[in-house]
Amino acid sequence: MKKRIWIPAVLCLLLSGIAVFAAVRNGRVPSVQRPYRDLRASEITFAAVRLTPPDKTVRIVECRELADYLKEVVIYQRDNSYKEYSGQAVTFMLTLEDGTQTEIMAYNPFLVIDGVGYKTKYEPCEALSNYANRLLNEENAPVILDEPPALAVVSAETSAGALLGTYSWQSSSHDGEVLGMEADSAHPLDCREQMVCLDTTEETALLQFQEPPDGAVNVRCWSDAHWSKPSAESEAVTVRGDEIQLKKGGYIYEVLAEWETKGGCGGGTASYSFYIKYE
Repeated sequence: MKKRIWIPAVLCLLLSGIAVFAAVRNGRVPSVQRPYRDLRASEITFAAVRLTPPDKTVRIVECRELADYLKEVVIYQRDNSYKEYSGQAVTFMLTLEDGTQTEIMAYNPFLVIDGVGYKTKYEPCEALSNYANRLLNEENAPVILDEPPALAVVSAETSAGALLGTYSWQSSSHDGEVLGMEADSAHPLDCREQMVCLDTTEETALLQFQEPPDGAVNVRCWSDAHWSKPSAESEAVTVRGDEIQLKKGGYIYEVLAEWETKGGCGGGTASYSFYIKYE
């Protein structure tokens, strides 16, 4: 009687093992991995994180805390359905001492490593996101500026994007190479086709830079009677902090701003122009 029970039991165990093996092979049972469990902070020669939104990149100067968070990351099976989700993504860009570069995007409940998505353990991924936002919100956070920041002009609760003009810019690549960029542009009075008119009944407008400039902001303007006349003489515009005093009628405004080049985060000078009618 015992033999009759024993043989079916063995067969059940054998069949169960085959089923589990087949499930793992077909990807139905997730394999658990900690891809950065052996990562040391000393191995990281460059680190930065980009937060989207608000589309800003911060350089990470001290990498010990980052390495500690990455060691706790757990990934399961591959899953690229993260492309169907919406929310904030934080992407860490690392260069290691052997020269390899990698990108790790925390996008709960996913972790995306060099473009390949994985389901991930919630808590370590959330810790990475919180860490990135804390870095961004620190006073004097080293925001990396690979190019001049965008400028929006706001008046009477209406916003318009400014047109980027001539600029001189420096930034650093991941391997520390300094990259210089020089860009020229047409005079603002020759850019009528590229500007959208902002109509306002308020006598002031706010300059909202994606990243505030370090130096003084200078503004000048021309009456729209001078369109296509770049030799026309400009008028001075009063600036108080991030607010400018508008002139009555239609005017084309040009802003010149400066960002300090410090800590390999990029900087330089840039000009912007926009068209406002104040009645």
